[in-house]
Amino acid sequence: MSFFKDHGFSEIQIRTLIKRLPELLIYNPEKILLPKFQFFYGRGASRSKLASILSSNPFVLKCSLHNRIIPSFNYFKDLTHCDDDKVLLAYKQCNGVLANDFQSLVAPNVAVLRECGVPQSDILSKLVERPRVFVTSHEKFKRTVEEVKKLGFNPLRKSFLTALRALAELSKSTWEGKVNVLKQWGWSNEEIALAFRKSPNFIMFSEHKIKAAMNFYVNTMGCKSSCIAKCPVLLSLSLHKRLIPRWSLLQVLLSKGLIKKEISLQVLFMSNEKKFLSRFVTPYEDSYLLKLYEEKLGVSR
Repeated sequence: MSFFKDHGFSEIQIRTLIKRLPELLIYNPEKILLPKFQFFYGRGASRSKLASILSSNPFVLKCSLHNRIIPSFNYFKDLTHCDDDKVLLAYKQCNGVLANDFQSLVAPNVAVLRECGVPQSDILSKLVERPRVFVTSHEKFKRTVEEVKKLGFNPLRKSFLTALRALAELSKSTWEGKVNVLKQWGWSNEEIALAFRKSPNFIMFSEHKIKAAMNFYVNTMGCKSSCIAKCPVLLSLSLHKRLIPRWSLLQVLLSKGLIKKEISLQVLFMSNEKKFLSRFVTPYEDSYLLKLYEEKLGVSR
């Protein structure tokens, strides 16, 4: 326990660490743990960052430094051309990056994507961003890639790997749960499939987020559910930081007669902050509008 305190771990981090890997209590800290800590420090990890990473994913600490950690670290870095800190962040997401034979797991799966024509730069970016997608059996990975291809995704587009991630990471029950939520809002199987092809990332949102967004669009704004199905990226927007503040401001503009024509959902919600303010606040030179908008943002923060 004192070893981890000396290396900047908080009491909560130590409890979490021991709960996840209780055998650490019988390790010789100077012989088994210290060399690994020194290796990570030598790769630029600060004490606070290392404590954060290891408390959430401590399994690398039971691996051999020279036979597993160093070879895996170097392989991942050489393969992806990323900085040392990105290797550690990738490990935090997926212990297979350093705690397993990452090369034997990943190399065949990377080869499948290359054969499909997925750009090398996209593969490497996704490896760093979402390494867990690649750490699966080769046969399962090939089946998932084929499924993505059958759905009509173009390997040359980034959406191909986004769809791959969704199919690889979501269990069948989780997928069906989200599909059922969408059907409750009137989406057909065809609309769900089309929405997934347009924006595969939306299926990764929690059921709670999907329900809250659909409730706002349909019941608060009066939109047709089918309109959201045609633009599923709308489900990605924050209810409290984007939708409610902008919708509230629009209601004031309409009540004052400052806006008479219909505003599309994309214009209202998809515009960046600068464009939104320049279109819906700045032209009216009304300090109340800006105050109202900032208050709505403040309430939701």
